[in-house]
Amino acid sequence: MSTYVVSDLHGAYDRFIKLMDIMAPDIEGGKDELYILGDYGDWGEKSIETIRYVMELDRSEHVHCIKGNHDLMFEEQILKPDYLDANWYYSNMGMKTWDAYCKLESEERESIASWLKDLKYSLEFEIDGELYMVAHAYPYFGNRGNLGYLYTTHDAVWMRLNWDSDPFSDYHGRKRYRALICGHTITSRYFIQSGLNKPFEHNCIYKGPHFIGIDCGAKCIEYSHLWAREAKEARLGALRIEDMKEFYA
Repeated sequence: MSTYVVSDLHGAYDRFIKLMDIMAPDIEGGKDELYILGDYGDWGEKSIETIRYVMELDRSEHVHCIKGNHDLMFEEQILKPDYLDANWYYSNMGMKTWDAYCKLESEERESIASWLKDLKYSLEFEIDGELYMVAHAYPYFGNRGNLGYLYTTHDAVWMRLNWDSDPFSDYHGRKRYRALICGHTITSRYFIQSGLNKPFEHNCIYKGPHFIGIDCGAKCIEYSHLWAREAKEARLGALRIEDMKEFYA
């Protein structure tokens, strides 16, 4: 059995299909587990197609999807359809998702809205005696005592880590986590902060002292006319936890 994690698809549907072919997780056979850490739409032209595909994957008990900040903004827009969130729609390229969503039949719109609402903010799993948490940006333990104040749903999707951040520094529970695995921040930021050189010309997964960042900038892929360097470096990355093997498309 293998455990795969991927994040920040941002409508890069073709890249995600290619990445799935490269990883070839055995989901139907139930031998492997796939965790997708949020931000399924926005930026990419095929945002709704990506969301549809992820929702289909999520029908399997071996696929686990988490809510990202873009998914939360999308969900909030659905709840207030008469009020356009300009920050999401324009600044975060939500129009790629919203315009396509509004053209869907009501039954499919309702299905997407329900799916977004039910997405969790974090999950955890154990491999070879080591416990990992997966979240879009920051740990979330549920609304339990002081943890509900120290680790909020807002931080779970919005917090920006620095290269040496310890996301569990305020957690004093009994569990001991090997690492947080998250997306949200393009990994080139961590390499620049730390003074380390990326091992590849393109963006790659960052394995820090306390967390693993896997957002390799897929949202930039279609924007070479705006961000030439960022688009050139961008790709979609995934990680297999058991042997820390990296996969890219």
